[in-house]
Amino acid sequence: MTDRGDLRTELAEALWQRVRSIALAAQRLDRLPENEGGSAHLEEGDAAKLAVELVLRLLRVGSDPVNFKLLFHLVQQGSVGMKELARGVDLPALAASERVADLVQVGLAARSLVGDQVQATEAARAFVELVGDIAQALEARVVEEWGRTTWEGRR
Repeated sequence: MTDRGDLRTELAEALWQRVRSIALAAQRLDRLPENEGGSAHLEEGDAAKLAVELVLRLLRVGSDPVNFKLLFHLVQQGSVGMKELARGVDLPALAASERVADLVQVGLAARSLVGDQVQATEAARAFVELVGDIAQALEARVVEEWGRTTWEGRR
């Protein structure tokens, strides 16, 4: 079990890398003569709003049950071909590909078009571990509390 602070740091770093990618793409678009406006520009207070938006998006995408199954499979397997990944989670390859695209967008997966390989990122490992830690703590509490009341009530 990793320290929860380390998990938060890993997820924050992955999101920072995503912010950098988005900002660089926006800056390239802003330099085009046809584009006025400057979407790469941050107003005062935008950084906090952006941070919350990206964290919530990562949590929403990562916590979808099918996406989590994909992430768990990727963390266990390392690098895997798209067809193999799709079979491993019982999805058509095209559906798995769309879900992987969502995971890539939030920084939870990486995809190489060479060999059509998909890999878990460090953020995916941290996310899966964080979910596992919370689930394990909940399981222990359920066994402790529910088991005691259920078993005591049967006597």
